[in-house]
Amino acid sequence: MHPRHLWKRLASAVVRRGIGATVGALALLAAFVLAGTAAGTSNAAAQPAGTSHVGQWACSGAAIPDGWAITAFNKDGCSGWGSWYQQPEAEGLYSCGGSPIYSGWVTTDYAKLGCNGVGSWRHNRVKDGIWTCGGSPIVPGYVVTGYQLIGCNGVGAWYHQLPKVGLLTCPNSPVPAGWRAGGYWPNGCTGHGGYYLSRA
Repeated sequence: MHPRHLWKRLASAVVRRGIGATVGALALLAAFVLAGTAAGTSNAAAQPAGTSHVGQWACSGAAIPDGWAITAFNKDGCSGWGSWYQQPEAEGLYSCGGSPIYSGWVTTDYAKLGCNGVGSWRHNRVKDGIWTCGGSPIVPGYVVTGYQLIGCNGVGAWYHQLPKVGLLTCPNSPVPAGWRAGGYWPNGCTGHGGYYLSRA
């Protein structure tokens, strides 16, 4: 019930029943309003800053729903065992280290102090011509063609492209079905060497 309606009932109670009954009603109203305020504050405090998707806190070791990522960490949660905030995977979402990365997604940035010091990784859908962090999945059908030592805040970054004839791929690149790695160039991939793609 809305507080305004409770105030109307309170006023009519004063007229009908007198001060004694009204004091009890007033105490009930105060408890209602304060409880609502406290609950709202608690929920706001629990929500990680910058999150816009529906999510939930879970204790360490709890199952992660399929298609969800871990985006925040509270070391004091779950009676000191630690708790993790889980929410659906989304473009540009920063997830904690150790969070799942789903098929078709890659990591494109690293924040060392993210997730309360655990470190966090930005998730994006793979596309032709995207830089990904070292350790990011290489999505099937893509090849790796470039490397930046200082990319991803020092983790290193790899350039992903769709294959085409004559593309120079890095040594760690997969070779998709229907393609083969041909001639080698030692200066390719920022000194790591590289292999030219051709049709199988």
